[in-house]
Amino acid sequence: MIKMVFVAPYPQMGQIAREEFSSQLHRQQGEQGRPNYSFYVIDAESRSTDEVVHDLKGDSDVLIARGGFVRDLHVQGYAIPIAEIQIAGSDLIEALKKAKSRFASAPVGIIGSDNMLTGIGQLSRALDLRIRPYYLKANTMGEVKSMVDAAERDGMRVIIGGLKSTKYAVSRGLESLLLESGRESIGQAIAQAFRIARSNHIERQKAQTYKTIIDSAYEGIIVVNQRNRIIMVNNAAQRILGISVRPEHDVHSIDAVLAESELKTAAKRSGEFFNEVLRFNNLQLSVNKVDLRLNGELFGSVLTFQDVTKIEEMERKIRGLVFSSGHSAKYRFDDIIGNSAVIRETKAIARLYAKHDSNVLLVGETGTGKELFAQSIHNAGTRAGRPFVAVNCATLQDNLLESELFGYADGAFTGARKGGKKGLFELAHNGSIFLDEISEISTGLQARLLRVIQEQEVRRLGHDRIIPIDVRVLSSSNRELEDLIREGRFRQDLYYRLNVFRIDIPPLRERSEDILLIANHYIRRAIEEVASYESIGAEDEAALQRYAWPGNIRELKNICERYAAYRISFPESRVRPLSSFIDSIKGGWVIPQSGPERAQDIKAHMQQSESVLIATTLRECGYNRGKVAAKLGVSRQTLWRRMKRLGLHAQQGR
Repeated sequence: MIKMVFVAPYPQMGQIAREEFSSQLHRQQGEQGRPNYSFYVIDAESRSTDEVVHDLKGDSDVLIARGGFVRDLHVQGYAIPIAEIQIAGSDLIEALKKAKSRFASAPVGIIGSDNMLTGIGQLSRALDLRIRPYYLKANTMGEVKSMVDAAERDGMRVIIGGLKSTKYAVSRGLESLLLESGRESIGQAIAQAFRIARSNHIERQKAQTYKTIIDSAYEGIIVVNQRNRIIMVNNAAQRILGISVRPEHDVHSIDAVLAESELKTAAKRSGEFFNEVLRFNNLQLSVNKVDLRLNGELFGSVLTFQDVTKIEEMERKIRGLVFSSGHSAKYRFDDIIGNSAVIRETKAIARLYAKHDSNVLLVGETGTGKELFAQSIHNAGTRAGRPFVAVNCATLQDNLLESELFGYADGAFTGARKGGKKGLFELAHNGSIFLDEISEISTGLQARLLRVIQEQEVRRLGHDRIIPIDVRVLSSSNRELEDLIREGRFRQDLYYRLNVFRIDIPPLRERSEDILLIANHYIRRAIEEVASYESIGAEDEAALQRYAWPGNIRELKNICERYAAYRISFPESRVRPLSSFIDSIKGGWVIPQSGPERAQDIKAHMQQSESVLIATTLRECGYNRGKVAAKLGVSRQTLWRRMKRLGLHAQQGR
């Protein structure tokens, strides 16, 4: 609501003002975004400027007034915008014509402020009237009486002026004529008031918008002029620095507000700077300073700053959002099932390595639980609760893997996401990244990966900006990287970066005493929700321990889930034991329990078992190689290599 106040020196003027306001307000009804208006008339008859100002109470948006009242407000520095009612030439002419017709050639004294009597001399000569102006310097009753008395002494018999002048003239026995403002002059002043009000309303909206934006900023902001006087300070700045400043009420200098500190010294320093870490009391602040210039001339500067500890907290919060969106480690060492001496020793070594922050290489056959160990190491280390990002290096082609690992800029390549994309190394900042099947990446990509790990910085594809990172690298391989180095297929320098700590995860056949424990766990977890389950029978125990488990725990888990699904579907059946599920995979082949034959033929047995497993799965999946790879938990490339090594022809899968 915009409040417009009209100061009427005589009652008739107030009535005309109300009529003009209603008429002009009606014409604005169709304007878009028009603010609401209220219109008040103050009767200023026989009242001083101070008395009228007291009635305004400072809550007006625009004031409409004339004559000495306007001049008095300017002298007092009144803050409300004023639309002045001009005494038009037509108004003066009308008053002088009335004086001539009513009082013939009697000498006339006209009393008013200089802005009311502009051009009076020229008009009196044109009308051949004896008129003498008396200029008021203040709008007080005392001065009005003094001017009327002076006019009387000068022989003036008629007084033209405002209501105060004419009333006093009558009391002195003089003729009087009220100097009135015409409807046109009043209407023009009200139209000007509408323009002022509308402009001020827009400016106040802008100012409030800027203030809200600045006060809602997380950064502290201080604006100073060229004399280092503070002209604006936002809420964040006062909160961070522990100060209370209101530049709109008082003048504050940088010296008075900022104690002796690096921040004050930098604020008064000429020139711009960015991201300087400066001390203020017990705080460390990251500070920027930007100059304010208009047409090349310096008129101030802007300081922006943040508490360094708050920046770190905010970064952790953002990383926490990434963490909660799926880049997290859910497994711990307690989730690794087994009581065998070899698995207890492996877990103990892994717990020891978890306490340090160096890179870890996990080596073991497929299905031994390398990622389970990687997640447990992350959760037991100093980076617990931070992002854990995992990627299988064998599932993507080199160009796709490179963009996933390192990210890319907007427009880096055809099909790139608009705005670019963060890479997995960036997402893992302050946490860990797990590079599964690290042996499968090309030597070209190995070179770039080496630099990222070595320098702890990454550059997105298609971008020239270097992004610092802090990432622990956990990697895994089911192949001996030393063999690949000798074959020229893996970089030795990358190997030494990855292999700071090495953990060899034992295959299931080397921890046979854990097989029953693991099998019971998976079967019980799958069955107990819908049926009772006691434990594995003696016949099944023997079958489980005779089998070589080339797929290790993953293969054991798959068989247990198949068995559980059968038990749930046919709860009354006892015809098909767990051993039959094993036989359907291994083709009836078992590993000898002891003697030299076991040591000599273990590799051949594993290859035979793997060949049977792949061939059987191919048949079950209709020779769809993609489905087979998904079912066995390997990539299509890995499946193809194993089929080639085992002599399984390409037509056996597509």
